[in-house]
Order: sequence, then C-alpha cells, then structure tokens
Amino acid sequence: MLRIITRTLSPTKAQTRRALRYKILVGTHHRAGTMWIGGIFRRIARDLALEFFSGSQQDLPQNFDIFFQNHSAFDFSRLPVEYRGVHVIRDPRDVIVSGCFYHQKASEAWLHVEREEFGGLTYQQKMNSLPSVDDQLMFEMEHHGDPIRDMVAWSYSNLNFLEVRYEDLRADTSLTLFRRIFTFLGFPAEVIPRLLRIAHDNSLFSGRVRNSVHVRSGDVGQWRRYFKPAHRVRFLELFGDALIQLGYEQNDDWVTVGG
Repeated sequence: MLRIITRTLSPTKAQTRRALRYKILVGTHHRAGTMWIGGIFRRIARDLALEFFSGSQQDLPQNFDIFFQNHSAFDFSRLPVEYRGVHVIRDPRDVIVSGCFYHQKASEAWLHVEREEFGGLTYQQKMNSLPSVDDQLMFEMEHHGDPIRDMVAWSYSNLNFLEVRYEDLRADTSLTLFRRIFTFLGFPAEVIPRLLRIAHDNSLFSGRVRNSVHVRSGDVGQWRRYFKPAHRVRFLELFGDALIQLGYEQNDDWVTVGG
C-alpha cells in the first residue's frame, strides 16, 4: 500500500486540484504494464500535489485524487463519487511470458510461501527447479492464469472508463494516446503538456528507463518467440476464447498456423 500526501500546495497546484472534475481510477493487471503505468501516475501525483493511493479499496482514503489498482479490483458500489478511469490490458500470451521471467527473480511475498502442492517448495523455487524455459512457461500458464481471467471478467461497458491496450501505449511515441487518456480523465488543459512530459520520460521509448526485474524488456509479441505448439494448445485448453473476447485474435487459427 502506497500513499503520497502533500499538505502544502502552491496556488497553481491548489487550483489544479480544485479543477479536477473527477476522482481518477487507474486499473491494470499483473504483468500488463503495472509498474510503468503506476509509476507515471505516482509522478503526476507528486508533480501536481495530488493524493495518490495504491492498495486495497478497503483502505482508500476519502480525500484521494488518484486510486491505482494493480488488479483492477474496484468495487464501484462503494465509490459514491464521480470518477473517470483508465483500464489497461495486455495480450494474455505476453502476460504469460512476462510473468514467467519475472517470477523467477521477484521478491513479492506470495512467491516465497512454501506450498504443499509443490512438495514444500515456494512458487519461485518450483519455477526455478524446472529444467527449461519451455517447462517454466507451461508451469506459469497452468498456475498463474488469474490475470488473464480477470481481464476477461472485466466489464467493458463502463463508459466512465477508457479502455487501453498496453501494446498501443508502447507504440505511442507521439503521445497521442497519452493525451487522450489525460483529457478523458479530466485534467485541466493547461497541465496536460506537463503530464505528457512525465509520460514520455517514464516510458521505455524515451531511452531514459532502464530495464529491471520489473521491466525485463516490455516488448510486444514476445510470445511468438517462446510459445511452442504445446504452449499454444495448452493456452487454448486453459483460457478458451479469451483472446477473441479481448480482441487479440479473430479466431483460434493462431494455435495451428502461428501468430
């Protein structure tokens, strides 16, 4: 849980906060640009002296300005305020690839809990005990599919949310999509150039962001390099028409003819 609170506002920043028309919700999914998008909005909050909250909604302060939820787990019945939001998804196949490599090294607590189903090993230990990347990908696919199921289960009919693909953001070097996001969320026009600079400077395409355990490459379409026929078939068995529902494929031909 992260809270950023600035209590003393300059007149300009105080005016900016008052000019916000909505509370802002930002929803992502695990390995779908969470650290990247969350980082951008954290920096925006610092720059504009806004109240930023990241964590469970049960701890959400009443005076928040930006609520970032890394599993898009919003309970809208308990948000009795006017809001606008942005929801980011990613090709589920790339979510599998990204998660596989991330979970081999990450320090998140759940990765280090001993589990009976793995013979007393933790998720990370079990992952790293497998003999090949092919095996590790299959393990990730079979044991960490919740982000994919969450993306499918999301309600895409909420007109208060702008739906955005990670892949489109990665290609947004002109910042056209970022401008659309900030405008939709209700930021005053006079601060949008500042927000675009923050988005640019904190994006991989700026050349200023170093890869880390959180951001191994960020490439689009990684699954094409790693998915063998067995991975394709197993993905379809586990997740059915998820790719079709999310708009990443029109049919299941990718399983047999390649992507």
